[in-house]
Amino acid sequence: MDASRLLYRKGLDRGLLSVLLVVSLLLALSIASITPRVTYESTSSYTYRFMVDSDGNTYVSIGFESKEPGVSWLILPSYTRWTISVTNGSFEWGEFKPLPGGGPFWGNYTFTFSSDSNGIFSMFIEYFVPLYTFIVEPNGFFLSPLIGFHRGAKGSAVISIEGDVKLGAAFYLSESLNVIRSTNPKRTFVEGNKTILEFDAISVSRIGLTFSKRATSPSMVSLVEPPFRMDIPARYLDIGRRIMELYRDAYRVLSSVLNIEFDGMVDVKLFVPTLQQFQEGVAGFVPISPSDLQSVNLNLFNLRYINGTMELVALHELAHHFVKSTGVSVDRLWIHEGLAEYISIELASMLGYGDAAYSRYNQHMQVLRGVRLSSLSFVQGWNFMNKPADTRLLYAASFYIFRHIGERYGGLGFYGKVFDILRSMDSVREDSVLATSIGLTLGEISLGLSEFRRFGLIGIVDTVSLSSLLSYLEEATKGIPELLVSKPILEALLSQITGLYSRGLYSEARMLAEVYQALLKLPYTLTAALYLILAILALVGLTLKRRIEEYYMES
Repeated sequence: MDASRLLYRKGLDRGLLSVLLVVSLLLALSIASITPRVTYESTSSYTYRFMVDSDGNTYVSIGFESKEPGVSWLILPSYTRWTISVTNGSFEWGEFKPLPGGGPFWGNYTFTFSSDSNGIFSMFIEYFVPLYTFIVEPNGFFLSPLIGFHRGAKGSAVISIEGDVKLGAAFYLSESLNVIRSTNPKRTFVEGNKTILEFDAISVSRIGLTFSKRATSPSMVSLVEPPFRMDIPARYLDIGRRIMELYRDAYRVLSSVLNIEFDGMVDVKLFVPTLQQFQEGVAGFVPISPSDLQSVNLNLFNLRYINGTMELVALHELAHHFVKSTGVSVDRLWIHEGLAEYISIELASMLGYGDAAYSRYNQHMQVLRGVRLSSLSFVQGWNFMNKPADTRLLYAASFYIFRHIGERYGGLGFYGKVFDILRSMDSVREDSVLATSIGLTLGEISLGLSEFRRFGLIGIVDTVSLSSLLSYLEEATKGIPELLVSKPILEALLSQITGLYSRGLYSEARMLAEVYQALLKLPYTLTAALYLILAILALVGLTLKRRIEEYYMES
């Protein structure tokens, strides 16, 4: 990865994708216990048709056909209405039940039927989901609704996308935790102004596509709510307005509580995930490229999750901008992500998204079950070059540290005071600076240090002892006789050390202070050494002068 384009990933890290996978697994495990046995094997078939228009609105038609009467089942959405139309035979009875582990999204529909005089039964189940396929030209991302039916039946799927489409990657999202299996369409062809792709339908799974649309330029709209600006496809106008209203309210709260205002405009962008971003669970990101310091990027796929998920991600990414303004080095990823998680969850609860905030909090607590909370130093090694595939534990542990401190000392208002101190530093390149700033906010540096040590964080400089050492060095330096040539040199070095301390460069200050302490014990020896060096330099200078004179005399 190009270092100039490193991203704050996460937003919700891999959590959202993991939820999708776990739900699919639970669905697969629960279906057998709530559905009747079907005696026929290959006498029935399900044909899924997904028709995507130019804006991503998706019409779903599921055709079922059987050559024998009987009973069957399939998975249908509980988040939208669907209709049934029988074309052959008679529909006798049907029942829809929520699936264990299916959350608010999916249910099992079991039905019985009888054949017509030709021994055939057929029907269609149809529903429509607006903006279900995500398109920000030229990029598009399709992930089918959950496909699920009796495994004894045959299954096929046809995806129709309006426009001139170039397929990127095709995959099955399996019910197993092996997640994604790449595939290719069985057949691809163009029919009128539509691109048609045919696949096998596997129960229980989804079919996913990344694609690009050629020779298209969408109608765009601009939304401005200083200091935020959005330029988005008109199809997402309602979503854009929702995000801008959220940012307006959130900025008012955070700029007041954290005492920070942005210098320029922040561009808020919606993006369609690549396959890699989907696999990694990238819910949003804030670039740290020098050419793109002021933007927030939000994954449209967040709209597939529970109400408030997109808002929670948007708040998390916004929080990154506030944390960045304190000067915390991007290498201290645990600080950036932990604070962004804490701030966004607190803010979401304040702004009416308590369910999403509580859900995210519970995810973190579940991840931390069985983890020794006094040994969280592993978060300190988290950076862009050292990032595991599954970052859930890192997010949860970092969040927990800042939540514990925030809950104990005053929440967002407390961190506003800490941020004031951090901004007075040259930069925040080590964890000791944050620990010390917390202590200064509490009126006693040792309290901040003890809070970090409570979680087993390592490499925390004892700035209380370092401050005492610097005071001692200053007094000891005053006692050096003025006639010693070493005194002004030592005073200049001490000034450099105290400057490093005041700028929050504690590790460097401590290292030099220890060297200085050793030199301070030998002021006379140091003076003698300086005189010796001067004498050697003078001798070298005289020798050079003599040789130069001899050279000119000979010439």
